[in-house]
Amino acid sequence: MSENKEQFFQRTEDKYVINEDQAEMFLEACDAYIKKDLYYSYTVHSLYYDSPGNDLMIRGLEKPMYKTKIRLRSYGDPAENSAVYIETKKKFGDIVYKRRLGMSAEEATDYLEYGIPHHLKNNTADEIEYLLNLYNPEAKALILYDRTCYAAVSEKDVRITFDRNIRYRTQSPDLYEKGNEKLLSPGTIVMEIKVSDRYPMWLCRVLTAMRLYRSSFSKYGTIYKNEICHGTDRIAVPEKQWIMNKESRKVCSLQY
Repeated sequence: MSENKEQFFQRTEDKYVINEDQAEMFLEACDAYIKKDLYYSYTVHSLYYDSPGNDLMIRGLEKPMYKTKIRLRSYGDPAENSAVYIETKKKFGDIVYKRRLGMSAEEATDYLEYGIPHHLKNNTADEIEYLLNLYNPEAKALILYDRTCYAAVSEKDVRITFDRNIRYRTQSPDLYEKGNEKLLSPGTIVMEIKVSDRYPMWLCRVLTAMRLYRSSFSKYGTIYKNEICHGTDRIAVPEKQWIMNKESRKVCSLQY
């Protein structure tokens, strides 16, 4: 997780909302195929940015073919000189495209909050600058969660993460945990499967046997629905769009 570097990811990222018993069963069923990741356990701090009218979130909840997010992320409470990442996360269909810039927390804050230029010059920096000029975004919500990570033994592109203790703050949001964050979904674990190609057959078999289905659960979307949209005059997404229908109950996005 080095700073001062442009990074790009292209892959599918499927979410499964499960509980502790299901997580334990899943790990037991996959024991022969996965191992603890190099970065196994850490706390994710994600500060989400949106336009004053929450245009990015509202568009995302409309389930378009294409959507984007802007966020600032760190792994643990950052010090002024520790590495954080300004990220854009775009999704077209089932494919996620993520670009990010690593820099110090002080430099990232100066850039996002006060418009003070940072020192990096590359394609990702140009893309982020374009989005900032387009949306004039402001910090909307801090989301934190404790993540554990596993990687496939044989497939280099398969990574599985488990997010627990999901909590958030919308009042005076910044990257730092202050102890007054609210739990988003008590007892809920968000399992995420990240692959750049097809799901391996062993993974499809486990998901099918356990009857685990993809979910459209969005941490930031849930916060917007529960809190942020009540303070705006924008029309919230109808409730029916938040209910997973039979057509969306797929085991995974890419199968054999």
